[in-house]
Amino acid sequence: MPANTDPIYSRLGDVSKDGTTGMGQLITAAANDYTGIGANNVLVWTSDATNGGFLQRVRLKAGGTNVASVMRFFINNGSTNGTATNNCFYGEIGLPATTASATGATVDLDYPFNIALPAGFRIYAGLGTAVAAGWAMTPVAGKY
Repeated sequence: MPANTDPIYSRLGDVSKDGTTGMGQLITAAANDYTGIGANNVLVWTSDATNGGFLQRVRLKAGGTNVASVMRFFINNGSTNGTATNNCFYGEIGLPATTASATGATVDLDYPFNIALPAGFRIYAGLGTAVAAGWAMTPVAGKY
């Protein structure tokens, strides 16, 4: 298939968390930073290496009982996220305290991005405070 040199629509839908560690991995450890360099920030999504991609949103789901926290999102230029100048703080969403239940659902939260990202750019995220059960993140995106 030839490269999509003038993307308007995604050529391939993508809902997998970072493409390497599987879908829906729970994060529990706090990164608590505003630069994206924290060791506990996790890779959420990577745009297509050749043509880039479009990230519509990231859905967050509690994995059980958690204290209230915040999830912070960073755009990374494709280089190491350990260097602050490679990252841009994008935004954050408050995460409520949650309680595991066999009869009721925990809240689903969507953080909207609606941005096109250049080739190889990445999204990282980190918790403000540690939680017990963790939060799963699912990107809803497309690769050009």
